[in-house]
Amino acid sequence: MRSLRFFLLIGLSLVAFSLAGAGETITVSGSEHRNAEWVDVCREGLIYKTESGAFVTLTWDAATPAQVSGARTKKPEAFDHALYDAYWVKGTVFQVKPDGVIIQVEIPEEHKEIGYKDGAKILENGLVIVKDLPTAVPQGEGAAIEIVAHKRGTFTFDLAIAVKEIPLLTVAKPLWAIEQEWKNTQGQSMHAKLLAVKESKGMFEKGGKRFIYDLTQLDPDGQKRAAEVAEKLKGFPIP
Repeated sequence: MRSLRFFLLIGLSLVAFSLAGAGETITVSGSEHRNAEWVDVCREGLIYKTESGAFVTLTWDAATPAQVSGARTKKPEAFDHALYDAYWVKGTVFQVKPDGVIIQVEIPEEHKEIGYKDGAKILENGLVIVKDLPTAVPQGEGAAIEIVAHKRGTFTFDLAIAVKEIPLLTVAKPLWAIEQEWKNTQGQSMHAKLLAVKESKGMFEKGGKRFIYDLTQLDPDGQKRAAEVAEKLKGFPIP
């Protein structure tokens, strides 16, 4: 009897393990994908790998709260990277200039197919410049580099034999992604980060604490910036 109970427990454990390891059934653009495996996050939604090996994106409006919550628990930083349009940069130092560090990006082929790594867009092969690479990161020519950065524009790089426009990146997050100063119509100010906007209400965060504020009480500059942030947050799940 004890042996039978033992084997039953083993059998149930194996079934539970099998179910836990099974993928999800998702529907993307009208097509159903069974046993799809969630692998990453992008600005538009959750990226899944199908049984055929293809990658599809389940948009935020189609994803369930449980799917979003589960992904955020596993890869919290990926959501920030996706929301703030971060880039994953891997390569070697090509040259150090007063304007920043020139990096030769060389992405392995197996990473290109998905297009993202931990929510950050994977840059194609080529040159980029990072103007604020931390001093803790080795910066001698040929040093290996792997960072997450944000695009700020382009940089004119003089190669002596030719001039080339390359992406200008910065490790610092964009201003709208951090706490900034907001003033109301009476001139009173606060430093906080705007997390979400619904109609005329904004959810702010300061020192880890969240609160709701009526955006119509902000001065004209604050209302303008709040509208710009609202456009950037549009469609993205509230953290």
